Amino acid sequence: MNFARSLSAAPLLCFLAACGSANASNETNESAPVSANAAAITTSAGPSSPTAFKIGTNLNSIQIWDNTRPFMNLIMGSSWQMLNTAAPSGTVDVPQDWLDANGWVKNLPAGYRVYRGMSVPAAGGNIVCKFQGSGTLNVTGGPATNVSTGPGVTSFTVPATNPKDWAGVTVMYENIDPANYIRNIDCRESSASTTETIAPEFLTAAQGFKVLRFVKWTPDVEANAASITWAKRNKPGDGEWTRNDGVPVEVMVETANKLGADPWFTLPWNADADYITRFATYVRDNLASGHQAYFEVSNEVWNGGYQVFNQARSEAQQEGLKSAEDGISPGGPGERYSEKTNQVMSIITTVYTGQMDRVVRVFAFQHVQPIWSDLLLKYQDAYKSVDALATAPYFGYEFTADMGFDQMIGLLPQRVDDALMFANQQKAVATKYGLRYVTYEAGQHIILPNNLPLLTQIQKDSRMYDAYKRFLTGWQAQIGDTLTLFAFTGPISQFGAWGMSEYANQPLAETPKMRAVKEFLGTSTTTADSGTTTPAPTPSPTPVYYTCPDGTVILATSTCPATTTVKKRGRKGGGGGTGGSRAEVGTALA
Repeated sequence: MNFARSLSAAPLLCFLAACGSANASNETNESAPVSANAAAITTSAGPSSPTAFKIGTNLNSIQIWDNTRPFMNLIMGSSWQMLNTAAPSGTVDVPQDWLDANGWVKNLPAGYRVYRGMSVPAAGGNIVCKFQGSGTLNVTGGPATNVSTGPGVTSFTVPATNPKDWAGVTVMYENIDPANYIRNIDCRESSASTTETIAPEFLTAAQGFKVLRFVKWTPDVEANAASITWAKRNKPGDGEWTRNDGVPVEVMVETANKLGADPWFTLPWNADADYITRFATYVRDNLASGHQAYFEVSNEVWNGGYQVFNQARSEAQQEGLKSAEDGISPGGPGERYSEKTNQVMSIITTVYTGQMDRVVRVFAFQHVQPIWSDLLLKYQDAYKSVDALATAPYFGYEFTADMGFDQMIGLLPQRVDDALMFANQQKAVATKYGLRYVTYEAGQHIILPNNLPLLTQIQKDSRMYDAYKRFLTGWQAQIGDTLTLFAFTGPISQFGAWGMSEYANQPLAETPKMRAVKEFLGTSTTTADSGTTTPAPTPSPTPVYYTCPDGTVILATSTCPATTTVKKRGRKGGGGGTGGSRAEVGTALA
């Protein structure tokens, strides 16, 4: 069966505890029974160990519009743009071949200006930009005042501001001297450390999260760039981290170390074996002791919204991979993902030989399809190459504006419970293969592109706080392993409301999602409304599920449907870019 088609047609079969479990030899029980005719199934409650449960977060992109300001250098949240002043029609990207090997603009035609937006210093202050090379670096736009320029230095002042209302400040220059072009620009508060890379305000905002997933810091993953090599990688000190493989591995490891967190890396699909080896080796040798590094192959290879889906499907067809479902018909992106995971994790295993307790090799798949998690973990014995199964338990993804506020807000508790229901099924699949079960993303998934006031109202309602508390306590009680939420910050827009807060360090009274999480983490001990101490979370009761005759799993308080269909969920959009060909993948990964 075609893989993409089967995702929407496959029944949601039961994979709870009664469906199979791991034994000492890690052999699978392929004939384990599925409960039918509304036979009761009770899930296991409580974490697998007292220290297993962690709350993590996906960091959103470093782009200025995601309102994070993770780095001291204020220009690192943007890319180079240029404008033809003779025929202005808007700015465009500076071509890659006009940049030097370190990402600084080395050439610009006469009549052009080059621009670079800045991230937001929420507290405002006096900003100093230092640089090398000949030319004048100016500052324009937004609330910048007291601009002063001189050889190698430009200074200006900005007031304290709400980052989500930021009117962008931009550095600008023209008339580049190719023999001594402007480079090594560093803009930061005049009172700030001149050597620190990570902004203290970011470290304060992210305190308490124990896992940091860096997929949005690695743009080549979602863009599915055609060729990723160590020679082309971004490095500390480079002029731009929003292109290519994004934020350097050195900076991601430093961020994790400063926050005392486990880093989660998504390796680009087309990274060659040398890149993966060197990347993993750096992490192994520089991550603080006592922490594990999570490694995952690309991001949501199952998701047709991403370019990697098309490449994986094409590669499966070229290789003639057999279907995991029947072993006869042509396979698809899922089968190729299993194969690719084996290849990449073989490299990770070699790098971590003798230190396997310091690494978590991840197999990720769609949350509402436990049957495919099972099939693809078994495909080419992929389960032997990994340590954990990960899914993305979102809730509210089927909401539409015509439902109205009262209906949507009233359904949130049930949708949370639905997400936990599938989580229990996925946990049973993981247990069957002797694996951990974790999330790579999680949280609310409401998108109302034509009604932002309604979306904003839902996000800021106190019952969204209640939904997150229900989700967190339910996950701790029923699953008990790593819960990595999406996402740390981000604006409310037509693309959704992915941020737990709209900007870093937003007052908790304004952001119910982050307030719930921070209280649960213990980094905030009072509620924003009353100032009273928040009691320790009460674990959710152990749910009881039934499996209906058609294979649908429901709560014991629900009724079996007459017919069952699988809803496709919406997604936050995939990246752009063009997928690479099989020939462009390193030979060790062919």
